[in-house]
Amino acid sequence: MTDPRMLLLWDSPNIDMVLGQLILRRKPTGRERPRIDALRDWLRERADDTADPNASPPIPRPKIEASVFANVTERTFNGVVGWAEVVRQSGFRMFLKPKFRDDSDVDEDILNLLAERHREGGLREAILMSHDGMAFVEAAKTLIADGVHVTALVFPEHAHQLCMVDGIEVFDLEDIPGLFESALPRLTFASLPETGRWLEPIGEI
Repeated sequence: MTDPRMLLLWDSPNIDMVLGQLILRRKPTGRERPRIDALRDWLRERADDTADPNASPPIPRPKIEASVFANVTERTFNGVVGWAEVVRQSGFRMFLKPKFRDDSDVDEDILNLLAERHREGGLREAILMSHDGMAFVEAAKTLIADGVHVTALVFPEHAHQLCMVDGIEVFDLEDIPGLFESALPRLTFASLPETGRWLEPIGEI
């Protein structure tokens, strides 16, 4: 019998795009990006919570596999390599793909790994850290139909397609303790106080 596994797939270009263009409205600094140690701790706790040695038959703790996917240009290579070392020291795998064109992305690479792990068997949970519904909705539906638990680890207000998939669990990135050093300036319905909220201009008259 194949050992149970939990698979995290972090679409770094997509997370950076949503964080920078849609939330911060500028390029995020290193201190504003998700903290790898906080994500590692959350994954460990989540894996522990799925285990039940007293069940009949016992439910073992899944093995965690976490992979970060990133595009890299020749100009940004040295900086990304430094971050990759931090990622790897935390127990994550890192997939670096050279970016030669603006439309180059890592979606197919993420889907290929997801399909490979699904074929191998034992996949208990797939955690998609991406807002790209166009790329991942069909894969999520296939996994759910096959009994795999699928989690979208996202900013829900920017992941409408994934959040609408029947059976997918949606988990807000900011609900992971310590993932961000300070609260993000997100605009959601829940963030509006009863008395209203001013939205300052981001352009000039």
